[in-house]
Amino acid sequence: MALDFSLGISWQFGALAVLSMLLFPFFKGRYAFLAGALGYSLVDIAPAVLFGAQSIGLWTLTGALSWGLVAVIFSRQKPNGSPFAFAKLGIGGTLLFDALTGPVASTFVWGMPFSDALLGQIPFTIKHLLGIAAVSLVLAPLLFPSVKNALVDVEHIFLKPHPQLA
Repeated sequence: MALDFSLGISWQFGALAVLSMLLFPFFKGRYAFLAGALGYSLVDIAPAVLFGAQSIGLWTLTGALSWGLVAVIFSRQKPNGSPFAFAKLGIGGTLLFDALTGPVASTFVWGMPFSDALLGQIPFTIKHLLGIAAVSLVLAPLLFPSVKNALVDVEHIFLKPHPQLA
């Protein structure tokens, strides 16, 4: 039996999580939802278009809606660059996303008994949380100063005005 050191996150989801933690706090709510839903969708759509992978399905829709909701929650945060602020976002976002795409979607979309879906989700979510905590505590704080400097002076309808970011 091979050991699994993935910590429960793929490189695509890890990249999406880091970008989300860095960018979504700068978005206004409804635009954050659209950016989150689009970002998650591209994680499934890009492999299908580029490599012919069978990565698009109903899970793309449930994942996109769930990640859009996570993005709205992230957009309500004032970014400060603290590793613990990123960990709070990453862990909270992961718990919400995994709950919506795991037990909730499995029960209501695919008809799996809720208790089975919940019990099956627990090991995955534990690994997912460890991976997100590592990414949140290490990578996001390293990249945050560059992202903040790039976005704080940009004026777009979908971004929060500068005074809210300070």
